[in-house]
Amino acid sequence: MRTQNFFVGMFSLVLGIAIIFLSRNMPMFDENGILGERFWPYTLAWLFIGLGVIQWISIYLQRGTADSEKADLSSYPVRKAYGVTVLMVIYAVALCYAGFIASSVILIPAIMWVMGERRPLFLAITTALIVLCIYVSFEVVFNSPLPESLFSESF
Repeated sequence: MRTQNFFVGMFSLVLGIAIIFLSRNMPMFDENGILGERFWPYTLAWLFIGLGVIQWISIYLQRGTADSEKADLSSYPVRKAYGVTVLMVIYAVALCYAGFIASSVILIPAIMWVMGERRPLFLAITTALIVLCIYVSFEVVFNSPLPESLFSESF
């Protein structure tokens, strides 16, 4: 496990550095002081770098313990994580074509269903509140537009 943890930490660190490098020409703030194109990728990049460093620190702190336990990559919880990963890839593609609202209204209850929530009213109310909070936060507070449907741009 230590070798895999090392590579996960390294991947996280390299990904963070790559995001910083690729977003270097974007403005952090616009002329009005509103968050620019670089703010969120830059913040995410530092989170990736921090996670990589934390991963390496945990490897160092656990160096004395024996690694006799093997990870079962075919267990039900791991397969569930694979399913959520597939859902997130589909969501990323759907954001381009269906926009944020439609994609999120489908993704959020799907992930909640995978995680074991079965109450339909709770799924509906939670989904609506999450989408509303994200919409208000980005569109109104941050003045940062969310992805729109490809089909709505033609009108």
